[in-house]
Amino acid sequence: MMRERYVYLLGGNSFQAEANRQFIEQAGGSDATIALCIMNRPGWEEYVPLFQQMWRESGAHDVQVIVPDAEGHLDMEHAEQVLSRATGIFIAGGNTEKYHHYYATGAFKDLLIDRYKNGVPIAGNSAGALILPEICLISPLDNEQSVMLFKQGVGLLSDVLISVHYTEWGDQTNLLEGMKAKKVQRGLGIDEQACAVFINERLASSLGESVHMVTIQDVEQDEYIAKETS
Repeated sequence: MMRERYVYLLGGNSFQAEANRQFIEQAGGSDATIALCIMNRPGWEEYVPLFQQMWRESGAHDVQVIVPDAEGHLDMEHAEQVLSRATGIFIAGGNTEKYHHYYATGAFKDLLIDRYKNGVPIAGNSAGALILPEICLISPLDNEQSVMLFKQGVGLLSDVLISVHYTEWGDQTNLLEGMKAKKVQRGLGIDEQACAVFINERLASSLGESVHMVTIQDVEQDEYIAKETS
Protein backbone atom coordinates (compact mmCIF):
# COMPACT_ATOMS: atom_id res chain seq x y z
CA MET A 1 0.00 0.00 0.00
CA MET A 2 1.41 3.38 -1.02
CA ARG A 3 1.99 5.92 1.72
CA GLU A 4 0.19 9.23 1.49
CA ARG A 5 2.40 12.12 0.39
CA TYR A 6 2.66 15.17 2.64
CA VAL A 7 4.00 18.65 1.87
CA TYR A 8 4.13 21.38 4.53
CA LEU A 9 4.55 24.94 3.25
CA LEU A 10 5.46 27.41 6.01
CA GLY A 11 5.12 31.10 5.25
CA GLY A 12 8.06 32.57 7.14
CA ASN A 13 8.45 31.12 10.62
CA SER A 14 10.27 27.78 10.65
CA PHE A 15 9.40 27.17 14.28
CA GLN A 16 5.62 26.91 14.14
CA ALA A 17 4.87 24.36 16.85
CA GLU A 18 1.82 22.60 15.43
CA ALA A 19 3.16 22.44 11.87
CA ASN A 20 6.41 20.90 13.10
CA ARG A 21 4.58 18.52 15.44
CA GLN A 22 2.51 17.18 12.54
CA PHE A 23 5.57 17.02 10.27
CA ILE A 24 7.49 14.95 12.85
CA GLU A 25 4.49 12.72 13.42
CA GLN A 26 4.27 11.95 9.71
CA ALA A 27 8.05 11.41 9.60
CA GLY A 28 7.86 8.68 12.23
CA GLY A 29 7.85 10.43 15.60
CA SER A 30 10.50 8.95 17.87
CA ASP A 31 11.77 6.83 14.97
CA ALA A 32 12.15 9.84 12.66
CA THR A 33 15.39 10.74 10.90
CA ILE A 34 15.19 14.33 9.70
CA ALA A 35 17.30 15.89 6.94
CA LEU A 36 17.63 19.63 7.53
CA CYS A 37 18.62 21.49 4.34
CA ILE A 38 19.98 24.94 5.09
CA MET A 39 22.23 27.64 3.58
CA ASN A 40 25.77 28.48 4.60
CA ARG A 41 25.44 32.05 5.86
CA PRO A 42 26.71 33.80 9.00
CA GLY A 43 25.12 32.25 12.07
CA TRP A 44 23.61 29.21 10.35
CA GLU A 45 25.17 26.88 12.94
CA GLU A 46 23.18 28.61 15.68
CA TYR A 47 19.88 27.63 14.05
CA VAL A 48 20.57 23.90 14.03
CA PRO A 49 20.20 23.39 17.83
CA LEU A 50 16.92 25.33 17.70
CA PHE A 51 15.53 22.89 15.15
CA GLN A 52 16.93 19.94 17.12
CA GLN A 53 15.32 21.14 20.34
CA MET A 54 11.95 21.77 18.69
CA TRP A 55 11.86 18.38 16.99
CA ARG A 56 13.12 16.64 20.14
CA GLU A 57 9.98 17.90 21.88
CA SER A 58 7.99 15.93 19.30
CA GLY A 59 10.15 12.85 19.91
CA ALA A 60 12.64 13.08 17.02
CA HIS A 61 16.30 12.93 18.04
CA ASP A 62 18.10 12.10 14.78
CA VAL A 63 18.75 15.26 12.73
CA GLN A 64 21.25 15.32 9.86
CA VAL A 65 22.29 18.61 8.24
CA ILE A 66 22.83 19.23 4.53
CA VAL A 67 24.62 22.53 3.86
CA PRO A 68 26.98 23.86 1.16
CA ASP A 69 30.54 24.46 2.38
CA ALA A 70 32.17 27.89 2.72
CA GLU A 71 33.19 27.78 -0.96
CA GLY A 72 29.62 27.11 -2.05
CA HIS A 73 30.14 23.43 -2.86
CA LEU A 74 27.44 20.92 -1.93
CA ASP A 75 28.75 17.43 -1.18
CA MET A 76 26.25 15.39 -3.18
CA GLU A 77 27.60 12.07 -1.93
CA HIS A 78 26.87 13.16 1.64
CA ALA A 79 23.51 14.63 0.61
CA GLU A 80 22.49 11.37 -1.07
CA GLN A 81 23.43 9.36 2.02
CA VAL A 82 21.41 11.66 4.28
CA LEU A 83 18.36 11.82 2.01
CA SER A 84 18.32 8.07 1.44
CA ARG A 85 17.99 7.51 5.21
CA ALA A 86 15.67 10.44 5.93
CA THR A 87 12.08 9.82 6.96
CA GLY A 88 11.39 13.57 6.83
CA ILE A 89 13.02 16.45 4.92
CA PHE A 90 12.89 20.10 6.04
CA ILE A 91 14.15 22.89 3.76
CA ALA A 92 14.76 26.10 5.68
CA GLY A 93 14.49 29.74 4.58
CA GLY A 94 16.82 32.44 3.32
CA ASN A 95 17.94 33.59 -0.13
CA THR A 96 15.42 31.99 -2.48
CA GLU A 97 17.69 32.01 -5.53
CA LYS A 98 20.40 30.18 -3.61
CA TYR A 99 17.96 27.64 -2.20
CA HIS A 100 16.67 27.08 -5.71
CA HIS A 101 20.18 26.63 -7.09
CA TYR A 102 21.20 24.02 -4.52
CA TYR A 103 17.98 22.20 -3.72
CA ALA A 104 15.68 22.49 -6.77
CA THR A 105 18.00 21.47 -9.61
CA GLY A 106 19.89 18.46 -10.91
CA ALA A 107 20.58 15.39 -8.82
CA PHE A 108 19.32 16.91 -5.58
CA LYS A 109 15.94 17.67 -7.15
CA ASP A 110 15.72 14.11 -8.45
CA LEU A 111 16.46 12.75 -4.97
CA LEU A 112 13.77 14.96 -3.40
CA ILE A 113 11.18 13.79 -5.92
CA ASP A 114 12.13 10.16 -5.35
CA ARG A 115 11.88 10.45 -1.56
CA TYR A 116 8.57 12.29 -1.81
CA LYS A 117 7.09 9.66 -4.11
CA ASN A 118 8.13 7.06 -1.54
CA GLY A 119 6.09 8.77 1.16
CA VAL A 120 8.74 10.89 2.90
CA PRO A 121 7.06 14.12 4.12
CA ILE A 122 8.74 17.31 2.93
CA ALA A 123 8.46 20.68 4.66
CA GLY A 124 9.73 24.01 3.39
CA ASN A 125 9.80 27.39 5.08
CA SER A 126 9.77 30.64 3.08
CA ALA A 127 12.40 30.03 0.37
CA GLY A 128 12.13 26.31 1.12
CA ALA A 129 8.39 26.50 0.41
CA LEU A 130 8.75 28.56 -2.75
CA ILE A 131 11.02 26.06 -4.52
CA LEU A 132 8.77 23.02 -4.03
CA PRO A 133 5.97 23.64 -6.61
CA GLU A 134 6.37 23.17 -10.36
CA ILE A 135 6.80 26.93 -10.84
CA CYS A 136 8.91 28.82 -8.32
CA LEU A 137 7.70 32.43 -8.18
CA ILE A 138 10.27 34.81 -6.67
CA SER A 139 8.67 38.14 -5.80
CA PRO A 140 10.35 41.46 -6.67
CA LEU A 141 10.52 41.94 -2.89
CA ASP A 142 12.68 38.80 -2.65
CA ASN A 143 15.61 39.40 -5.00
CA GLU A 144 18.32 41.99 -5.58
CA GLN A 145 17.10 42.87 -9.09
CA SER A 146 13.64 43.79 -7.69
CA VAL A 147 11.94 42.03 -10.60
CA MET A 148 9.57 39.09 -10.74
CA LEU A 149 11.44 35.86 -11.40
CA PHE A 150 10.07 32.51 -12.49
CA LYS A 151 12.14 29.36 -12.11
CA GLN A 152 11.40 25.69 -12.60
CA GLY A 153 10.77 24.34 -9.12
CA VAL A 154 11.06 20.82 -7.72
CA GLY A 155 7.59 20.03 -9.04
CA LEU A 156 5.94 18.36 -6.03
CA LEU A 157 2.84 20.52 -6.62
CA SER A 158 1.44 21.68 -9.94
CA ASP A 159 -1.12 24.25 -11.10
CA VAL A 160 -0.50 26.54 -8.13
CA LEU A 161 1.73 29.54 -7.41
CA ILE A 162 2.97 30.21 -3.88
CA SER A 163 3.66 33.49 -2.09
CA VAL A 164 5.19 33.63 1.40
CA HIS A 165 5.29 36.44 3.99
CA TYR A 166 2.08 37.22 2.16
CA THR A 167 0.29 39.76 4.36
CA GLU A 168 3.49 41.02 5.99
CA TRP A 169 5.10 41.90 2.64
CA GLY A 170 1.86 43.07 1.02
CA ASP A 171 2.57 40.62 -1.80
CA GLN A 172 -0.97 40.28 -3.12
CA THR A 173 -0.35 42.20 -6.36
CA ASN A 174 2.81 40.24 -7.16
CA LEU A 175 1.11 36.88 -6.66
CA LEU A 176 -1.77 37.91 -8.90
CA GLU A 177 0.57 39.27 -11.60
CA GLY A 178 2.55 36.04 -11.48
CA MET A 179 -0.59 33.96 -11.87
CA LYS A 180 -1.65 36.01 -14.88
CA ALA A 181 1.79 35.83 -16.47
CA LYS A 182 1.95 32.03 -16.16
CA LYS A 183 -1.80 31.51 -16.70
CA VAL A 184 -2.07 29.65 -13.39
CA GLN A 185 -5.57 29.85 -11.93
CA ARG A 186 -4.73 28.99 -8.30
CA GLY A 187 -2.52 30.93 -5.93
CA LEU A 188 -1.73 30.54 -2.23
CA GLY A 189 -0.58 33.43 -0.09
CA ILE A 190 0.89 32.06 3.13
CA ASP A 191 1.31 34.39 6.11
CA GLU A 192 4.47 34.19 8.23
CA GLN A 193 2.77 32.35 11.09
CA ALA A 194 0.83 30.00 8.81
CA CYS A 195 1.37 26.62 7.18
CA ALA A 196 -0.45 25.09 4.20
CA VAL A 197 -0.63 21.30 4.36
CA PHE A 198 -0.94 19.29 1.15
CA ILE A 199 -1.81 15.59 1.10
CA ASN A 200 -1.33 13.79 -2.21
CA GLU A 201 -0.86 17.15 -3.97
CA ARG A 202 -4.16 18.59 -2.71
CA LEU A 203 -4.51 21.37 -0.15
CA ALA A 204 -5.84 19.52 2.91
CA SER A 205 -5.65 22.05 5.74
CA SER A 206 -4.02 25.20 7.04
CA LEU A 207 -2.38 25.75 10.41
CA GLY A 208 -1.69 28.88 12.43
CA GLU A 209 -2.54 32.24 10.89
CA SER A 210 -4.11 32.74 7.48
CA VAL A 211 -3.49 30.95 4.22
CA HIS A 212 -5.11 32.99 1.44
CA MET A 213 -6.51 31.19 -1.59
CA VAL A 214 -6.58 33.27 -4.76
CA THR A 215 -8.47 31.95 -7.77
CA ILE A 216 -8.53 33.61 -11.19
CA GLN A 217 -11.89 32.97 -12.80
CA ASP A 218 -11.17 34.77 -16.06
CA VAL A 219 -7.65 35.90 -16.97
CA GLU A 220 -8.84 38.08 -19.85
CA GLN A 221 -11.52 39.84 -17.79
CA ASP A 222 -9.23 40.15 -14.76
CA GLU A 223 -11.76 38.45 -12.49
CA TYR A 224 -10.51 36.72 -9.38
CA ILE A 225 -11.68 35.54 -5.94
CA ALA A 226 -9.59 35.76 -2.76
CA LYS A 227 -10.53 34.02 0.48
CA GLU A 228 -8.83 32.92 3.70
CA THR A 229 -8.75 29.28 4.72
CA SER A 230 -8.24 29.90 8.43
